[in-house]
Amino acid sequence: MYTSMKKIPGGLLLIPMLVSALFCTFLPHFFEIGGATEALFTSKGLNYIIGFACLCSGVSLDIRQVSTVLKKEGMLILVKALLNIGLGLLFIHIFGMRGVFGISAIAYIVTICSTNPSLFLALEEDYGSQNDMAAFGLIGILCTPAYPLLVFSLSQATTINWTPIISTLIPVLIGVVIGNIDTKMKDFLAPGAALSLPFMGFAFGANINLIDAIQAGPQGFLLTLLYYIPMVLLMVGFERYLLKKDGVTSIAMSSIAGMSVSVPVLIGQTLPVYQPLIGPATAQIAFGVVISSILTPILAQKLYKLSQ
Repeated sequence: MYTSMKKIPGGLLLIPMLVSALFCTFLPHFFEIGGATEALFTSKGLNYIIGFACLCSGVSLDIRQVSTVLKKEGMLILVKALLNIGLGLLFIHIFGMRGVFGISAIAYIVTICSTNPSLFLALEEDYGSQNDMAAFGLIGILCTPAYPLLVFSLSQATTINWTPIISTLIPVLIGVVIGNIDTKMKDFLAPGAALSLPFMGFAFGANINLIDAIQAGPQGFLLTLLYYIPMVLLMVGFERYLLKKDGVTSIAMSSIAGMSVSVPVLIGQTLPVYQPLIGPATAQIAFGVVISSILTPILAQKLYKLSQ
């Protein structure tokens, strides 16, 4: 089974995610029996899994190599953040909250802010370096619901909650400390980031209803296209021509996380006036999760082969 999954780009994440999405679609309450089963096979255990992976990725980060990570992944995260804020505000300014062609500002902002860190980790394991994998914790910040909520808040003048972002950084920093003061603990914990991939995949898939995603149809496809144009073309161009790297990391950062499916609901709870936009946005984002989870590994593989 392991060998078969490894033959597919990002397969250690994608296969469990697809299996979990099938359960979510056709047997949504199958694992909801409480205890260890529900924690492991539904989205309820996702924060623990991400926290564990963040700690393990921090362990792998040699403090002497921090500058190397920041020069590449740090710069890419900064560019992505600036694109997210700029494009989000521009979308609202031009089209308003209800958006265009059935795509609301909520759907657009949540989507462009999204990054699937577990797919990033899976692709960097296949095509990247140890330093690239060690950046998982930084990439994980872009996965928290706090990040799109932060960008959305900038356009709405609402209060920004920094706690979820800080809570993502703490396991990374603890891992950095452990890994740099005890090499045996580093060797013991470092494989944990890759080991967590199937479990993250299953937890992400627990939020994806495949029927709803398919019904999003044309709007979901258009939303995915609007995501790829800036996230792939601009970021890959930045990485290849300014950072002088192969561009694979930018591709690995360009996929929509399953957790993003839940963000419109959080926005609707905070701002009930936008409740009519929540259902369509959720379905469109779910469509984008499915498509980007398939397309991003293919693009990463092709770009990696071109750079060899």
